Amino acid sequence: MKKRLSRLLSLLLLICFLLPAAPASASARSSYYPDLRKLMESSSRRDYVETMIGYYLRNNDAIRKTLSQGYSAVFFFEGASDNMEDPALSDITYYRVSAVCAVIRLSETGKLYLSYFNQDCSTLPDRPLEYGAWRIDGVGKVGPATVCDGTYEVYSVKHGGAYEALHIRTDQEDDTLPAVYMTPEGYVTSRADMINIHTRNVNHTIEGAMWSAGCLLIGDGDFGEFTELIASTYYSVYNDFQIGERVGTVTIDRQLLRNPMYKLYEDKNAVDTLLAYSRNNLPETYFRQCGKLEAEEKRLWAGKETELMTLPCSNYTDARSVPVAEIGEGEKLNITGSIENSQGHIWYQVSKDGQSGYVFSGYCLESSWWDRTVKKLFG
Repeated sequence: MKKRLSRLLSLLLLICFLLPAAPASASARSSYYPDLRKLMESSSRRDYVETMIGYYLRNNDAIRKTLSQGYSAVFFFEGASDNMEDPALSDITYYRVSAVCAVIRLSETGKLYLSYFNQDCSTLPDRPLEYGAWRIDGVGKVGPATVCDGTYEVYSVKHGGAYEALHIRTDQEDDTLPAVYMTPEGYVTSRADMINIHTRNVNHTIEGAMWSAGCLLIGDGDFGEFTELIASTYYSVYNDFQIGERVGTVTIDRQLLRNPMYKLYEDKNAVDTLLAYSRNNLPETYFRQCGKLEAEEKRLWAGKETELMTLPCSNYTDARSVPVAEIGEGEKLNITGSIENSQGHIWYQVSKDGQSGYVFSGYCLESSWWDRTVKKLFG
């Protein structure tokens, strides 16, 4: 009898000791999804920009490192602007105001926030099929450079030696970027240099005005819009403008403009080459790379804090899987199926609060925290 009471007392003392550390609800998301409802009217394009900023912050190590060092993460989403609702402004063969520019910073308290936003931007060169003004050795006459999608480094520069701008380069030692040049026979890929982010010096409605031969443009002829970008990136790091200072990263994503770009460039392979870095595996095709989803009903428990994902993958693939719900350590999971993903890992299909998603099997346990504690004490 005394032995049983002693065990019971030991169990009660252990519970009291562990209660403060017992599994609770999941903490706040480690990723950041900006709320752009007051800035963008189109719900579908807004959802894309919000989701993709969160995706890049979760998965792109260069961006994460840049933010942790106190620099800026600049994003350009071509085709996301509300200007696409205007039939005239959506004509990218002329107007070039279809991109959204957003800047993310990390505050002194470690909180991610949106420091800049502008919808009158462009990442496409003017008249890309106009040959003759540009030449490439061994190729001849080409159209202006269209920089490929991707994440690059950004440094301070004087555009044309005249005014402040941001220079895009592969890294500090390489001031060129991968680009596509259109030719009368098709296209060629080559490195492009002198690619900057700078102001649009004239309003986009002025007929015949040439705005960019490959640089990324900010604003609609109002220099103040561009100076706000400089203030939100450079001047929050340095007091005075000096050429060659590190500013952060820039990420170019043109997936929303894929189909209009097919028509603009008149070459599907050229466009696919341009967009190859921003989206490797589409969500709608990712399942084709996975094994068959097997029906499986059982109850498991989360062994650590995690998230319910839209696809059976997370940080280790580029399939645009995004979280739909948080899962706390020790939380009971209702398993409805299992699948082997493209990396050969088993993920469980889970139903939670009316939502269906996927959780990595390695985070799941066969028994609850209480069952494991009792088993340790009493064998």
